[in-house]
Amino acid sequence: MTDTDRQKYFFRFGEIIMEIARKLHVELDEQNVPGITGSQFFVLRQICSRGRLTVSEVAEKLGVSLSAITALVDRLVKSGLVVRSRDEKDRRLVWLEATDKGRETMKSCMVGRKKVAEKYFSQLPEEDIQKLIDIYEKILSMIKSEEKRG
Repeated sequence: MTDTDRQKYFFRFGEIIMEIARKLHVELDEQNVPGITGSQFFVLRQICSRGRLTVSEVAEKLGVSLSAITALVDRLVKSGLVVRSRDEKDRRLVWLEATDKGRETMKSCMVGRKKVAEKYFSQLPEEDIQKLIDIYEKILSMIKSEEKRG
């Protein structure tokens, strides 16, 4: 493969990712409970799936800054979906936990998101889905390796 071919494939790959992300973002946001943004959904999903997390852990898992997560968490707390609590041994640590309302909201959001996944993934053979995931995981692994190298 020539450098020109690689460049052509890379740019086409980027265009496809951007278009899929834009279109799915809109469709998935429509499946959220009213008042929940896509970003809030991802924060709430992390908290619900792990029981409780610190703000730093959520930021790390989602690959965003502490200030960005803090603003999202503030809105989730204000909406009654998440509660903050101080660690009993280390008062500097602040834990985030989903409330009953937060867990119910997550369940409602997931119902709609599962419909979207079924709508598209049901049209693909399982082998194609697995290949797609494998390729994305390889690319992500390469990107993470480069980030570590600095």
